[in-house]
Parts: sequence; C-alpha cells; structure tokens
Amino acid sequence: MIQVKICGITNKNEIKYLNILKPEYMGFVFTKSKRQVTAREAKQLSNNLDQQIKIVGVFKDNSIDEILDVINILPLNIIQLHGKEDENFISSLKASVEKSVSIWKALSISDAENIRKYADNKYRDLIDNILIDGDKPGSGEIFPLEDICKLLKVDSNKENNCNLTNNTCSFFLAGGITPENVAERIVKVSPYGIDVSSGVEITNEDGTRTKSFEKMRSLIEEVRAININ
Repeated sequence: MIQVKICGITNKNEIKYLNILKPEYMGFVFTKSKRQVTAREAKQLSNNLDQQIKIVGVFKDNSIDEILDVINILPLNIIQLHGKEDENFISSLKASVEKSVSIWKALSISDAENIRKYADNKYRDLIDNILIDGDKPGSGEIFPLEDICKLLKVDSNKENNCNLTNNTCSFFLAGGITPENVAERIVKVSPYGIDVSSGVEITNEDGTRTKSFEKMRSLIEEVRAININ
C-alpha cells in the first residue's frame, strides 16, 4: 500500500485535517524553513494528533545533540535527514536513539551516486528509507518524470517497472507532488510512499501559506484509489 506523508505542519487546523484524513505520516520541520517549528510548538500540536499517525522530524545538518534535544521534548517515530550527513554521522545518530526510531535519508534527484549507494542492501542496517526530492526541498519545484525514470533505470512509457526496489530498500518520492500529478508519478516509478508539503497548500490573503483540507483530501483520495486498484 502506498504510504502518504504530509510535511511542514505548523498549526492546529492542519492537525485537525490530519486526524480526519489519516495519512500514515506527518512531518515537523526543525531546521531553517518557512515551515520551521520549535520542539515545544511541535509537542503542543502533537498532543492533539491521532496516535496512529507517525511523527517525522525533519533536520538538515543539525548536530546529534540538537536532534536529541528535540526527541527529549517530542518523541519521534522517524528522523529525516536532509543535509550532508554522512555514514559516520548516521551511524552515531542511530546508536544514540532508541531502536524503534527509524532514520530516513533525503537525497536530491541530481545526486544519483548517493541515491544508488544508499539504495544498496549493505546500507539497510544504517537507514530505513531514502527520500528522493528535488534540488530545493519544500519549494514545490517539479522535476521531470523522465529524470527519475532515468535515475531508476525504468521506461517512462511503462508502468510499475521500478528497479530500485529489487533489494530491501524502499523509497519515498517528493518534489512538487500535487493532487493532479500524484497518480502518474506513483504508477510510473512505484515508490513505497509519497511526501508532500507545498503541493497541498494555499496562499492566504496575507501572503502566508497553509495546508488546504480540500487539497489534502484530494491527494489522499488519489493515492487510496491506486491502493484499491
């Protein structure tokens, strides 16, 4: 079943939407971003979150101590690393957290070498998922479907023929995913899950952006329809 992660949650209304729609994962951003929240803000928001929804903490080049400081306030199900964290850092981090905490490594679509490296079976004890994103995470930037098909060595004219999952690696797909394009991307590259933020947002009158219940619902319905079929 294709999993859904809604990332960049910042307010109570968005928590309410999550509880109604029940994606498998939600994300709080703890690094510099227009969607950044503090650990205490995230903890307060999570108090009203459906416990079946897993909490992902997004970090970028934070120290291990900074990550642990967040976890001490808000227990996380998943740590998602978006920076230049290398194998030694990830290994040390893994040794510093509970075994129940998963680690995901986000990689740019342009970083083919590391995507293929971390997809290899020998890294399964180090990371639990890779997340393939655009060069500007959270921007809504859409990279051509052909780019990821080429990276995964699949035929963009065929369906469900992704070779990245020939081992035990599973991957999430991000990068400009919207309710309008999610079905095509899932069908073409067969990800384990999809990660969306700006693709389910609206711009308010004051220029701020918040999650749209209708867009979230539409996207999740598209994914669920694929799961049923």
